[in-house]
Amino acid sequence: MTNSESDGAVARAKEPRRFFEKQLASEQPLCLETAGQLYRLGMELLTVQPWEFLEDQDLILMQDGESGEICYCSTMGALGEVFSIQVYTGAESYRFFRRIAAGKPISAGDFFGSMRGVSVEFVTAREQTPPDRELLEAFGYLKKRGKRGPIFRALRPGYHPWYVTEGEAKILVYCLQGVLAFCRRALEIEDIDYWEKEDVFPFLVPKAEDKTRERFEIRLVKAPEPPVAAPQAVELDESLISGILHENLPKGGHLEADHFFTGAMIGEQNERKACLRMAMVSDADSGFAFQPEFGKPEDSTGQLLMRALLGAMRDGRFVPTEVRVRHKELKILLSTLSERIGFDVRVAKSLPALDQLKDHFFAMMGDPGEISDW
Repeated sequence: MTNSESDGAVARAKEPRRFFEKQLASEQPLCLETAGQLYRLGMELLTVQPWEFLEDQDLILMQDGESGEICYCSTMGALGEVFSIQVYTGAESYRFFRRIAAGKPISAGDFFGSMRGVSVEFVTAREQTPPDRELLEAFGYLKKRGKRGPIFRALRPGYHPWYVTEGEAKILVYCLQGVLAFCRRALEIEDIDYWEKEDVFPFLVPKAEDKTRERFEIRLVKAPEPPVAAPQAVELDESLISGILHENLPKGGHLEADHFFTGAMIGEQNERKACLRMAMVSDADSGFAFQPEFGKPEDSTGQLLMRALLGAMRDGRFVPTEVRVRHKELKILLSTLSERIGFDVRVAKSLPALDQLKDHFFAMMGDPGEISDW
């Protein structure tokens, strides 16, 4: 073996075969081949700069071949601040995207609590983490002052953006291939407005004869806002309920109850960071705050609300005549509990006592709460 061959073999031996292993300890890390695809697609997108002719509401739709779910691809960068391709997966993410597009006020916790998808963002070295730089350098990326490079992230409901797994990366590869193919077509034929009609978007379908899945046919499809999925009433915890019923507590008063995520991060250094999640109950008349119930992103919303309400009844020594909630979905979740304990649930336009407590809590956490300009 010559010296050059030996040097090449040593260099290949030092190349990482997987990426983000520490950060994805219990999941499938990103393999070298998929990482290379992401890198090359990301650098090509950086050259094309789709944000020069696409806006964030110019969605490009594709279908995930594995799950069958629709992926909604949004190009960000027209304002010159954030440059990225965001892929929102599934009906709930699309419904939330439309809330953002309509300018409705939302909080960071609302966003992270609802969104699922993958993304590539183009950032300078200051915003790249050591794992990001390891991936970029493995494929020959040359760092220069002010130069942007691609970083790859996944969004899961209740979590902050985190490094992509192998499966998430493959979805992102497929969507980036589609976005690039669409951009080439758009640059060739500039006089077509694919978003001229309301709720109509270009839908990319791989051409049957193309086994690489890199060539697509563009179809126009109508994609109105999907209806909210009907929630299921909470499964009752009889051990907690029997304790309340056994005490024959007096009945009276009104409670306000809500559930929310905040932007606060929970997790160790190399763990996926969860958003702080809680169910809160307050006395509608006095404004008194009962002990909140904290939960994980995967926990049932109905269970969190049930535990918070039963805790308020236990500590307050009364059963309310009425519980007020903000959304009809929460009323449905609490329907079996209200029947079992014996109180009414009403959807109210505002929860003044609880909102005052919530705002105070957000201020202590450094969370700005609801904002309109996303």
